[in-house]
Amino acid sequence: MKIHKWGDEEAGYVDDWIYISNEKLHQIIFGLKPHGCFKHSKEFRTIFGADELLYILSGIFVISNPETGETHKVLPGDSIFFRKDTWHHGFNFSDEYLQVLEFFSPPPSLGTSGVYAKTKPYIESIDYSIESRLNNWLLNSNVTNKNKSFTIIKEKDYLWSSDEKNREIFATTLANTDNLFVKKISISPNQTSQEIDLEIERSLLVISGNIEIYVYFDNKEEKFILSEKDGFYFPKKVRHKFINPSNKKVSLIVCEAKN
Repeated sequence: MKIHKWGDEEAGYVDDWIYISNEKLHQIIFGLKPHGCFKHSKEFRTIFGADELLYILSGIFVISNPETGETHKVLPGDSIFFRKDTWHHGFNFSDEYLQVLEFFSPPPSLGTSGVYAKTKPYIESIDYSIESRLNNWLLNSNVTNKNKSFTIIKEKDYLWSSDEKNREIFATTLANTDNLFVKKISISPNQTSQEIDLEIERSLLVISGNIEIYVYFDNKEEKFILSEKDGFYFPKKVRHKFINPSNKKVSLIVCEAKN
């Protein structure tokens, strides 16, 4: 898959792998070298007109809001959610390559990324000292959750629900706003989902395991075999089902388009 470069010398450079980016869905993986970072510059600003869900695949991700000093260290398997108009910088706080799955909606094709960012007031100076971050965080948040920029979602926080027809298939919602709906699906070994036929587009990434996807076009069945970090895009009204043929659990992250 082709690597796209984001950034410049001032903002830092990020590797992007684009799985799908249209007017309904935007799913990518972005990467940072060990101890690398991204901030912002006048050409590459990190405040967007979209809600975002980030899922850490590898490395240790430190995310900061340069306006408030709010900072979190996020481990593999954890997620970060934040709303539109949130400044953010990112750091790879590890010796391994960082990869982060990103869902971004409304998508950039609707003018919510770079074009939108240049309409927002620019932050000229940033102070990353511990004293500044602590003072800004306490003053701006009043130590209340409602004022936090970022929501960190850990596996212990999941609220699972099971498939009505197969109790060995579970799902939990990671984000659900007017713009963005993302969920995680867990399929136990040797299980088959019911057939799914939705009026919306969806995309997914395989987090762990191997999955068979059966898709039905004009009553013709096509089989696709996906492994870890493989993605898939479903146009609307395309009937499909999942089969886990192995003796290991499969985990998927799925994004469904908002109308």
